[in-house]
Amino acid sequence: MKYTRTRKQPLPKLTDTLVMETAREALNDPLPLEAEGYVCTGADLWQIVLGASVKQMTIHGLCESLECAPSDVAVRGYLNAQLTVEALPDIEDRLNAALAAQIPRRVFKRPRDTAVDYHEQAYYGKTEQAEGLWVRAAAQDGTPRFYRVATAYVIWRDMRVTLAIKFITPDDDPVGTLSSLLARLSGLNYRVKTLYLDRGFDGVGVMRFLTLHTRLRAVIACTIRGKTGGTRALCRGRGSYRTRYTFHRPEHGAFTADLAMCKVFTTARRTGRNPRRADWMIFILIRCAGFPQQVHHAYRRRFGIESSYRCARRTRGWTTSPNPALRFVLIALSLFLVNVWVALRWQFAQLPRRGGRLVCYAHFRLQRLIDWIARVVERIYLPVHTIYALASPID
Repeated sequence: MKYTRTRKQPLPKLTDTLVMETAREALNDPLPLEAEGYVCTGADLWQIVLGASVKQMTIHGLCESLECAPSDVAVRGYLNAQLTVEALPDIEDRLNAALAAQIPRRVFKRPRDTAVDYHEQAYYGKTEQAEGLWVRAAAQDGTPRFYRVATAYVIWRDMRVTLAIKFITPDDDPVGTLSSLLARLSGLNYRVKTLYLDRGFDGVGVMRFLTLHTRLRAVIACTIRGKTGGTRALCRGRGSYRTRYTFHRPEHGAFTADLAMCKVFTTARRTGRNPRRADWMIFILIRCAGFPQQVHHAYRRRFGIESSYRCARRTRGWTTSPNPALRFVLIALSLFLVNVWVALRWQFAQLPRRGGRLVCYAHFRLQRLIDWIARVVERIYLPVHTIYALASPID
C-alpha cells in the first residue's frame, strides 16, 4: 500500500492588527462605549484608551501626539458621560466578564491554588472621600489616599491571570470583599484548591467567615503586632514551629486559630549586600496541615501576583480626572491587557515536546504586545511629525 504525504496545516499567524482587534472586541462586547460625533466614534474611544494604556500616557497627551485623533475633550466627555459613579457596579460586572473571557479553558479543569490581594494606586487630588471614593491607608508615595482594588489570581504554571476584580469603596470591609470575589469565582465554575490571602485579610472576621461559611483551605499572612506581647511574643526559639493563638478584636470578638511560625533568613548570602540575619513570618492556617517550612514554601508562590502587578504597571494609563469610575477602568484595563497577553502567548508560543507543552517566553513578550498596540494606534491616527512656528523667529 502506498502512502501519500499530506500537506501540513499552515501555522496560525499573530499580527499587530489581530492583537488590537482581539483586545478591542473583548472590551467592546461586554462594555460598549458609544460616541455620536462625526469624528469620534465608539471604536475610537476604546482605541484611544488602549493607546493611552500601553504608552502610559494621559488621554490628553496621546491625542496631542496624533495627527488624526479626535479631540481629547471629546473623548473625555464621552467617557465621563458613560462611566459614572452610579454605573460602577454594572461597569465592574462587565469588566469582570472581559477578564474571564481571556482565561484559558484548562484553568477550569481542576481546583487551583488562588491568591487574593489588594492593589492600590496613589491619589493626589482634593476631591472629598464621599465623592471620589478613595480610601485612606498608611502613607506611601507621598500620600495617604489611594484608589484600591481587590483581585483574585490563579497560581498555576505559566497561567498568571487575574480571575476577578472588585473596586473597593470606603464602606467595604475585608469580609464583604472576599465574599464578593468568591461569589464571582463560583459563577465562573472555578474551583479553589487553597486560598492564599495577603495581610489585609488577617482579621478575625475573615477567619470566622472562612471557618463557618466556606469549606476552603486557606493560608493568611499575619501581621506581627506588639512590642513585647501580641504575636511578636511568639517569635521566639531556634526554629520554626506550629502553635495555636487566640486573636481578640473589639468588633468581632475572639477567635482561636492555628499558626505556622516560620523562621526564615535573608538572601544576603546570595547578594552579599547585607549581613545574613534571621526573621520571622507568621501564617494563619484554616484547615491546612503540614510543617511550617512547607507552608512557607507554598505561600511563596503567591508572590507571583506581584509580577502581574509589575506587568500591569507597564500597561496602565494615567489620568488626573476625579471620576472614580474612569480610574477604575484604567486599573482594570491594565490587568485585562496582561490577561490578553497570557492568553495569546499560550496560543502562539507553545513548544511541542513529550509530556506536555512548554511556553517559549521569548517568542511573545509583553513588550511586543505593547509595541504592537501602540503601532496600530499610530498607524490609524498618524503621529505628529511637524510643527510650525507661531511667529517669525527673531535672531
